[in-house]
Amino acid sequence: MSQPIPVFLATIDTRGRLAYERPIEFGRWLGLLSGNRVEVVVRKRRAVRSNRANAFYWVAVVHPLAEHLGYEDDELHEVLAMRFLRIEDCPVTGVPRRKHTPKTNTAEFADYVERCIRLAAELGVVVEDRV
Repeated sequence: MSQPIPVFLATIDTRGRLAYERPIEFGRWLGLLSGNRVEVVVRKRRAVRSNRANAFYWVAVVHPLAEHLGYEDDELHEVLAMRFLRIEDCPVTGVPRRKHTPKTNTAEFADYVERCIRLAAELGVVVEDRV
C-alpha cells in the first residue's frame, strides 16, 4: 500500500516567489525524492467547508429530517445530495450522478445546506440554528 502524498501550502508573493507554510517539512520531503523525476502541480487553494459546517449539516439538518422521514442519516444524505447536487447522468451508462459534498467549495456547500433547510421547513421539520 502506498503512503499518502502530502500537500504543502504556500503563498505566492508579488515577485512570483513561493513562501511555504512548513518549509522544513517541505525540504525533508524533497530530500526523500532526491534523484527522482517529480511532478509539480500548482493551483489556487480551494476553500473547503469547516468541521463546524459539516457537523451542523449532519446534526442539525440531516439527523432531524431523517428521523422525521424514517431514513437512516446516510440514506437521507444520499437522497438530499441526489436532489440538490445532481450533475449530468453518466454519458456511457445513463446512470444518475451527483456531486459529492467534499468536492463542493464553501459557497456551494452553504447553498446546498440552505436548500436542505428549506426542504425541511416545507416538511414541517425545524432546523435549530446551533449544534
